[in-house]
Amino acid sequence: MKILLKTFLIIGIISSCFSTSAQTNENIESERLSVLYSGEADFVQFQMFEGLTEDLKQDSITGDFKGVLEIPNLNDAIFTYDIVVYKKDSLDQMIELVPKGNSIKLNQNNAIVEGDKFLWKGKNRNKNYLENKDLKGKIISKKISSKYLLEEREITVYTPEKVNSKIPHIYFTDGSVVENYAPYIDYLISINKIKPIKLIGIHSSPSNRHQEYVEGYENNVLFKRHQDFFYKEVIDSIENKIENWEGERYLFGFSNGSAFCIHAGLNNPTIFKEIIAFSTSDYISPFAQSINPIKFKFDKYPIFYIGAGKYETSILKDNIEFLEDMKNNGIQFNFIEFISGHDYNVWRIEFLNYLEEHFEK
Repeated sequence: MKILLKTFLIIGIISSCFSTSAQTNENIESERLSVLYSGEADFVQFQMFEGLTEDLKQDSITGDFKGVLEIPNLNDAIFTYDIVVYKKDSLDQMIELVPKGNSIKLNQNNAIVEGDKFLWKGKNRNKNYLENKDLKGKIISKKISSKYLLEEREITVYTPEKVNSKIPHIYFTDGSVVENYAPYIDYLISINKIKPIKLIGIHSSPSNRHQEYVEGYENNVLFKRHQDFFYKEVIDSIENKIENWEGERYLFGFSNGSAFCIHAGLNNPTIFKEIIAFSTSDYISPFAQSINPIKFKFDKYPIFYIGAGKYETSILKDNIEFLEDMKNNGIQFNFIEFISGHDYNVWRIEFLNYLEEHFEK
């Protein structure tokens, strides 16, 4: 049973206090996210998507539910969040209530609705990425019959309006997201913000995603088959159709898909110019490496652009520890810490930021 609430409010209040260190002369800023819910409820909780949570306490005078979260650099944060609201029914059972999106406010501004969640954007991240509803380029999805996977696998390709023999190719794991990303990228190209780029999205397996993306044990047959499919069938099928193509390849992925990207950069270092890997899980963790240690056996590697969320704590820890391994082996990388959890909206926005930085026209 779902009940639609009429009154719902979340307000982000930024309070900053500064102290000066005599030794470093640096300003230390502390920021708070204050949350307010007004309406019928017996239990209310703020939930950052796969990140922080905070139970809101009811004010005995106003009846409102309130909570405060300490989030450093809140002005620079982007994260998906939700408010979970429950009320007891006549049988004393908790019933979840569903808030109306247009009654949510953050810092006195209307909340940004992303699917069935909401998106916080700090005032320093107030840039809105626009999308072309009518694409200048085109998206085509097709299935490849793979002799390695022993099945058909779908790929989604975005091709901009204008192409040339040097157009960069960006390959995606979890490639179904290309359809979602492409309208934003098409817009950036159409306003001459970035150079034309081609996106090739290889869809993940609906049943064997983890096994195909994370090498794990050395006898992981599904990983090896997917690797052969990726390198020997997908890349060939895309690039053999382009006469005299001389562009550069990039590889992007997130979560387990990012693990496949990191593996590709370390074990096949001549294929891609740069690896974009967000929130890498499993492959680089100490536990995974205790089973199958990562070996650094080449003299030259691609550049790695790596990111992870501050509040996906175990994944962030694994990523930072792995960066030390990369540094010790002379591998060039850039690292960005997202102020978020394990967040699909953040991955998309940060990928668009990456494109603006690296493919500026």
